[in-house]
Amino acid sequence: MKSQQHRKNDDEKLSWVSLSLFGAGCTLGTGFFLGTSLAIHWAGISVLILLVLAAAGTYFVFGALAQMTAEDPKEGAFRTYAGEAFGPWAGFGSGWMYWFSEMLIMGSSLTALGLFSQFWFPKFPLWTFVAIYAAIGLFIAALGAKGLTKTENILAVIKLAATVAFIAIAGAACLGWLPVKVTPEQLKNEWFPHGGKGVWTGFIYAFFAFAGIEVMGLMAANLKEPKDAVKSGRVMLLSVSTLYVISIALILLLVPSAQLTPDESPLVKAMSTIGLTVVVHILNGILIIAGFSTMVASLYAITSMLVKLAEDGDAPKLFTKTWGKRTCHFRHCAVQRLD
Repeated sequence: MKSQQHRKNDDEKLSWVSLSLFGAGCTLGTGFFLGTSLAIHWAGISVLILLVLAAAGTYFVFGALAQMTAEDPKEGAFRTYAGEAFGPWAGFGSGWMYWFSEMLIMGSSLTALGLFSQFWFPKFPLWTFVAIYAAIGLFIAALGAKGLTKTENILAVIKLAATVAFIAIAGAACLGWLPVKVTPEQLKNEWFPHGGKGVWTGFIYAFFAFAGIEVMGLMAANLKEPKDAVKSGRVMLLSVSTLYVISIALILLLVPSAQLTPDESPLVKAMSTIGLTVVVHILNGILIIAGFSTMVASLYAITSMLVKLAEDGDAPKLFTKTWGKRTCHFRHCAVQRLD
């Protein structure tokens, strides 16, 4: 009897198109739909340039990781490569730092999901929504890489379609085809409303719009052709960045940046300016989908990282335990075989 091995069938491997869509699902989240309000508030019109720079910086980092994946695809991605390059301390430190930071991000995402849901059901306690979304997220993560990819791809299509629809509606308003409550005289948007400090602060918030791409890096090892990791990241970042810049440009043509607040999506604010109240409810649903999508991706990432840490002796071996005929590892849930 040979030792048990985790095997991935060819149909469980990802195409580069599927990975690009998966990356869009992980990236296009609350960092864009909600967080860009702070970037616009601090940086003004210059946020358009900052988004392009943030996309370029993100591509530089992901491109380096993708090149390593193409040459030597391994689970654990950046954590594994850091350990090989600089020693065990680097793998241990980067792995646990990523785990703790993602835990904090995931907690804030769950809180945001609860707050978005209370927009429709204000009488329900916040912890109820948090518990429901956490349970659903655990179920999806337990389906493994294949189930997670399918879920993220579906949610990515919904979010991309919503963004394109927003661009179409906002564009029609800017062309004068729809009534707008804000007059050109009220649009006092500036390039640098808070000077250099504002640009630097806005630059930091601009990077949040691309948060989640590291999960794409973790999934790159599952590609049918690892060499396609670079192409997959390039297509995803170019598509998402284009949507970001066009959307924010239209928002700046409809909403004074001083009116944007961190507790309201700039897209929702723009729709309110046009007067389409029904779209506000639709966008609230999109916010929930976006937040849930990034939360599930983070959950998958931290469980995958924890398993890898345990396998390398940097975490308790308890986290590598399996039972039954299927592994409890969230990263692949592959069927075990006894030869």
